Amino acid sequence: MQKKLAFVGCRPERLPFGEDERTASAIRLKALLLNEIMQRVEEGYDTFLTGAMRGGDILFAEQLLLVKALTYPHIRLITVVSYKGQADGWSEMWRERYNRILDYSEEVITLSERYNGGCYHARNRHMVDKADVLLALHSGGMAGEAAYVIRYARQKCKEVIQINPDTMERREVLPQAE
Repeated sequence: MQKKLAFVGCRPERLPFGEDERTASAIRLKALLLNEIMQRVEEGYDTFLTGAMRGGDILFAEQLLLVKALTYPHIRLITVVSYKGQADGWSEMWRERYNRILDYSEEVITLSERYNGGCYHARNRHMVDKADVLLALHSGGMAGEAAYVIRYARQKCKEVIQINPDTMERREVLPQAE
């Protein structure tokens, strides 16, 4: 039986290191993601879902592909794309990383032919609905996409692990009470 983990992250603008991944905080965050992935694989998780957005989503997918290449070739990356052309307006560097993730994904699910106002929420709900656990890179607060996904996962009584990119603290978020 497959055990699945969905990942949601924050954009580079909300990461303490921005787009400079040579910093100590970027390296530490990647190590935390690697550790979480390795732990989950050892617990029997074999399928990982990401939305492959700029920032945390791409960092997570790249760490997962590293684990897959070096240690656990059986794990699967499923990329859930909100709409065709999702990366069209991004910088060349982010587009290249995005396309590499798509190339190495076992499956790419595209939910919409074109952008619409609810496409990101649809992607996030799809990933949470398919997963057993949500790993969220989120600094806290009630606003933003990651906060929405955490609330949705809690409503669905999913296990939620939150890593704060500012403090590097990991915590479990309890399901929402009925």
